[in-house]
Amino acid sequence: MALMTAPFRILTVTWSEDLPHFALLRDSLAMSRLAHIPHDVVVQSEDLPRFEAFRGGTVVLQGSDSVLPPPVESRRRVARRWQARAGRHGTRLLGSVSRRTGWPRWVRYTGWHTQQLSKLAAVAASESDTVVIMDSDVVVTPRAHPEDFAPAGAIPCFSEWQPESALLGKVRTWQHTAHRLFDRQIPLDAQVDCYFDTPFVFHVPAVRELLDFLERRYDKCWWEVLLALPPRGWSEFCIYKTYLKHVAMHEVDRRDTALFGYLFDASNPARLADDFKELADRGNCHYITIHSQSAGRRLWSAQGSTDCIRDCLARLRIPA
Repeated sequence: MALMTAPFRILTVTWSEDLPHFALLRDSLAMSRLAHIPHDVVVQSEDLPRFEAFRGGTVVLQGSDSVLPPPVESRRRVARRWQARAGRHGTRLLGSVSRRTGWPRWVRYTGWHTQQLSKLAAVAASESDTVVIMDSDVVVTPRAHPEDFAPAGAIPCFSEWQPESALLGKVRTWQHTAHRLFDRQIPLDAQVDCYFDTPFVFHVPAVRELLDFLERRYDKCWWEVLLALPPRGWSEFCIYKTYLKHVAMHEVDRRDTALFGYLFDASNPARLADDFKELADRGNCHYITIHSQSAGRRLWSAQGSTDCIRDCLARLRIPA
């Protein structure tokens, strides 16, 4: 019965390299008040056997081939093989070339891009009206509560504001790409929402409307519209938020991100445990993201950091 009455569903889109972090995410959810929330997990199809142990209970496990359109799934597999040959730096270089010339096309189908498409496709097909995206590098603390994401008469939207003039790098690119997609411009004196991390809340009817809008406006499949954008030059979260602000007619409940904490250096497991505990003990910190591994730098062992965080979680208690 708990699964039927849950106020939202959690969605994680992941792959084999993030397995240690995903296992920690699952452990942290099990030790929290979100343990009963249904958890949809989409894994790159060839990696599915490595995640089978998580299937069952609240976890609904499926491969990317059951979420992505067949042409995208096929090209994703080809892109993964090319990416393995080119390496991380070679892939980034070819991505830069593709942004200028349109070639090679395969870089548009790498995991970073197709995971964004998987999120949108899975959300659009969801049985719930609210889906909370949690990437594998999120750790849920015992202070987490279902009310953190429950709608209250409007679409929950966690936001962090910056002036347009302060935008830099990829965030600036994402903002301007999203606004061009809807034939909008960002005023120079505007404040723009720059929270594109997870947890991230999607309102399912709004996502369906967004995808339908893109297909009607551009006269092609929504995923073709997005994959035609410059490689790494777009964000599904930014596009969704821009749609909510400029096109959708829904009322939006803007919420600050005080519930979320971040750790960027896992090079010293003991120090990481102390930093994690300090954040977890902070009364308003419910979710902690450990960004170090997702950045691809691989400067330290994932296992060393996840083990110390798991020990720290075991010593914490769910507040009464």
